[in-house]
Amino acid sequence: MHPDTVTDWFRKFIEKHELPKITFHGLRHTNATLLISQNVDIAVVASRLGHAQITTTLNFYVHPVKSHNRLAGNVLEQLLIEN
Repeated sequence: MHPDTVTDWFRKFIEKHELPKITFHGLRHTNATLLISQNVDIAVVASRLGHAQITTTLNFYVHPVKSHNRLAGNVLEQLLIEN
């Protein structure tokens, strides 16, 4: 199967169902970002993406998520208050 076959089908599907425009490859990034934002283990995400090295996933898909930043602040606050 030619790679354009899937790309063309997906583009037509998006248009037909009046969904927000996203590329088929964009779904890959969305998948990784959503999993990471829900604290799924990075090794699992890397495996699902087919990355041999976890660092590849970290370099391309892990970026600051507001909820993670808030969580980090809360964790640090609790550590400091308890001690």
